[in-house]
Amino acid sequence: MSWSRRKVCSPSSTRPNSARRPFELLKIGAPGMCRHKLRMISERIKRGLVFRLLWLISTGLAATVRFQIVGWDKLTKILEDGRGGLVLPWHGVTMLPIYYCRNMGFYSLVSLSNDGDLQNAILRSRGFRTVRGSSGRGGARALLELTRRLQEGSVMAHTPDGPKGPPKKVQPGTVYLAKRSGCPVLPVGVACKPCWRLGSWDSHMVPYPFARAVIFFGDPLSISGDEDDAEAASRIENAINNAERRAWQTLGAKPPEERA
Repeated sequence: MSWSRRKVCSPSSTRPNSARRPFELLKIGAPGMCRHKLRMISERIKRGLVFRLLWLISTGLAATVRFQIVGWDKLTKILEDGRGGLVLPWHGVTMLPIYYCRNMGFYSLVSLSNDGDLQNAILRSRGFRTVRGSSGRGGARALLELTRRLQEGSVMAHTPDGPKGPPKKVQPGTVYLAKRSGCPVLPVGVACKPCWRLGSWDSHMVPYPFARAVIFFGDPLSISGDEDDAEAASRIENAINNAERRAWQTLGAKPPEERA
């Protein structure tokens, strides 16, 4: 007796073309397309896990911090006046203000980079409203939208030296927003002790558990539409640096750059 391989018809071969089409597309499509989709799914899962980890760590640490707020009435006045406002801390100290000012409905500009995706998720989880845009992609559109929001009376929390620095140097976008919107600029300084300083470009401040922190709101600035851009940037820088010095003085500690 000789054995031969039987040809077995698969159930799918009896289906109409319309039913087989999705599977045929996967089968016929380039293998690279499937791998690309798998990579996209993998990256999405990875970003989701990183977001949850960072959210848990930042929330867990910030929830233990003992805050002292100086000048909160200045922020309250901006909110009550309804003229809009720019709230400006440096990029390297944003972890604590983002936590403390959660669920206040502030707008924020977030880059379109992968890091921006993570920052966007964290800000939205804290109740911020975000507008996406980078200097290379969508930046002009984002600035126009934010200018309109400010003119309508919204408040924007913004890091004038972000997203890539150089640290503590006001970028042109901030000056544009201040001049075009005509809204007050509120400088913010943050001090924390003890804290870690990350090895990022902004030496990002991360509090120890149960650390003490001061958030200092300085006097609002008015930037006129015809003011020189360089002069406006210098005034904003000086105001934020002064607020930061006052925050460290209130805390009774020296900023890292002044320690031996």
